[in-house]
Amino acid sequence: MEPETKQGDALRVGMVWGGIGGVVGFLVSLLGSLAGLVAAAFIGFSCGRRAAAAERGRRRGAVAGFVGGVMAAPVFVLGASAGAVAAARQIGSSAMARSLSDWMGMEVSAEQAWDLFLISVAFFALLQAAALIGASAAAGAWAERRGRL
Repeated sequence: MEPETKQGDALRVGMVWGGIGGVVGFLVSLLGSLAGLVAAAFIGFSCGRRAAAAERGRRRGAVAGFVGGVMAAPVFVLGASAGAVAAARQIGSSAMARSLSDWMGMEVSAEQAWDLFLISVAFFALLQAAALIGASAAAGAWAERRGRL
């Protein structure tokens, strides 16, 4: 007997991998936003592959992977951004300002350093979401193609 499958399995896979990705994104982003970007690609790949398998026969692999990635991306991005902010709070805005002042060769205040950091977090959040969704769609297409050949 074949197990009964319902519509929206890719959504369910995306929600599960979003939760997993949020925790992983938080922990990895304590090391920095670039580490969160790498983690986004791995989470997206896993999510897309499983979403394509869950939707086999109903949706094309790339579409199922895309749907799963779109569901997982917001939670991952929130977790990764929270991890980056938590790490920056431990460092402190005055230490960030000193580092930026030394690196840029001009005086940077603590408020300016914090503003620059928040802008960089927002920028990396967009990159992480794009990487997760792109990797998820590509993995879904790859899983479908691999299943046919």
